[in-house]
This record gives sequence, C-alpha cells and structure tokens, in this order.
Amino acid sequence: MNRPRFHVIYVDDDALTLKAIGRVIRRLKPSWAISLIKHPTQWEKGLLDDQSPSLVISDLLMPKLKGDALLEQVRARFPGTIRALITGDTRQKITELATPSVHFVLPKPFSEDDFDNVLNSVERLYKLPIDAETRNRLVGIEDFPVLPDCVRRLRATINDPHSDMEQIARVVSEEPPLVARLLQLANSAYLGFRNRTWSIETAINRLGIQSVESIAATMVGHNAFKHLSTKEHYAVVDEHIELANVSKSLGLFLGYDKAHAERLYLASVLSSLGELMARELGCRESGNNPICDLPARFDTALVVSSYIIILWGYDFELAEIVLASGAIPLSPESERTKDGALLQYCRQWIHANDIDKAKLLQSWSANIGAFFTQSYKETI
Repeated sequence: MNRPRFHVIYVDDDALTLKAIGRVIRRLKPSWAISLIKHPTQWEKGLLDDQSPSLVISDLLMPKLKGDALLEQVRARFPGTIRALITGDTRQKITELATPSVHFVLPKPFSEDDFDNVLNSVERLYKLPIDAETRNRLVGIEDFPVLPDCVRRLRATINDPHSDMEQIARVVSEEPPLVARLLQLANSAYLGFRNRTWSIETAINRLGIQSVESIAATMVGHNAFKHLSTKEHYAVVDEHIELANVSKSLGLFLGYDKAHAERLYLASVLSSLGELMARELGCRESGNNPICDLPARFDTALVVSSYIIILWGYDFELAEIVLASGAIPLSPESERTKDGALLQYCRQWIHANDIDKAKLLQSWSANIGAFFTQSYKETI
C-alpha cells in the first residue's frame, strides 16, 4: 500500500477538541493520513514508519510539554516538516509566539477556513517548482516571519462579505506608520489626484484594497526582521512599491482589467519579502548563509518570497508569478509566466542606466517598448 503523500499529526490534550479538529481535517483533506495524539510527550507515536510528517499542529497550553517546546522537538528531528501552533492565550502577541520552531500561529477562536488555509499552504509548498533539497532547506531555515496579526485581521475583514470600507479603515488605523505610508502614497503625484486627502477610507479607495493589503503585509512585518533598521526595511519596500506602480500601469496599458492589474501590484510588493529575508540573515555581508546558495534555477530572493507568500496563505498562482519573474521565458506557457515576465521587464527597466535602457528597448516587443517610451514618462 502506498504511503499517503501528506501526513498531519495533530496534538491536543483536550479530547473533545482533538476529535472535533480531527473531523475537520478529515473532511477538508480526505486523502491525507491523520494522526491524533492526546498526550504531548507521546507525539512521536503519530509517526508513520519513522518518516517525516508533512505537518505537525500542536495546541500551546498542555501539561508536561507545551506546544512550542513540542514543535521545537519536531524541528530538531524533522527540520523539513511544517509546524503550526494553536493558542488561546491572548496575553501573548503572535510575534512573540513566532519562534524558529513555528511556521503558523492560529489564535483562538479560529475557523474551519483557518485550518483549510494551513492545509492548503502545505500542499502549495510542495507544488512549488523547486527541488526537494531547496524545499527542505527553506523549511528548515530559522526565523521566517509569521503573518503579522494586523495583516491577518485586515485580510479577514477584506474577505468578509459583510465588511465595509469603514471597517477596513478601522483595522488599518491600528498601525499609525502604515496609515502615514498609505496617505503618502495616496497623495503622490503618480496617482494624479489634484486634491490631497487625510482620510484613510479615501486613501484605500485610491490605492485599491489589494494594494493596501500588500503594503500592510510588508510594512507591518518589519517587527519580524529584528536585524534590519526601519530605514533599510522601508527602502526595500519602497523600491518594490515603485516596481508595483510600473507593473500595474504596464498591465493596464496592455489591456488587462483592473483586478488583473491590481494582482500584479500585489505580486510586486510581496516579492520584497525575499530580499528582506536575505538582508535579515546577512546575505549581503556573508556567504555563510542558508539561503545565499540555494540549489535552485530561480533567483534566490524570489524563491524565498514565493515560499513566504505561501506560508502567509496567499494562493499558489501568486507565488508562481513572483517565482516566474526571475527570468523572462522565451515562450510563456501560462498566464502566470506571462505576468512574471511583465514584472521582470519592469524590474529590468527600473534598475537599468540609460545605455542599458536603450538596449532593452531594442530587444523588447513593440508594445512593451511603446509603454516605456511613451506612457511610462506620462504616468510614472
């Protein structure tokens, strides 16, 4: 009998919760193997033939062995296993629980959608077109940023069909630095509005909800990067916001609808995560870094960006766009590779000097060249 491709171990000392969550997981992923463990010190009994589980989920507050300590044991033995922590302790912030042993934090009360998000993310990580060694190295890296709590609440509010702009603005207003940045962008000459605004709701309307979400994810996440100064963090994000503005404008120029163009914006801004992670771990100063020499055929920072995007619960297609933006394919095979190529055109243009820009225009198609020689000067 073939071993199921995915295996999850769920540990919880509360028998009722254990059975309830077990039913949820079985309903969501009927093809997965599931091990339910009541006693945290016996989590290894859930292993299948001593092989690496795909995912281990543990409650935090348990007798004899707390969930974070349990996940540390999992990390030591199976560094390539994805690890999730469930907590009802509202006194601790998610950032405090996001130790090197934890990839996901699920604060109570959580919904079935929260579990579905984690399970789907595990599947998506295995779908990334990278080799097994690269995947295991990524999973084993310490200090990957967990999705900031503010962004989690913002995404939940955005996706709630009963929410309105006022509620979205209320969540955004909880982060003053984010408010200041959004107002600055909403009043920039790039958007072309003559009247300045100091309204969060108006700023969100001008920028677009997906744009606000991506900026929030990268700006608010600065607390996860302990060794980066705020100035350096914002400089990296600002560079990718410029990329996002150009990419979105090029998409609209090429006839993409608004939703498609905003998706390019989202991918562009989120692609900054890999660069931030590389700087956090010292890639620029030292070669002795776990992500500096990933054995992959893609740009290292974009591989890391794609990985974090999936860890943060974004869909696989968005990660594909970011990953594909590392190189321009000769003949794009899908919409994602085409979108990735578009991002790469814009990235090359932004970083090129005048001589290189002239060479790029000669090598690009006429419609791409027309944007950068005509519309680019008018809109950027």
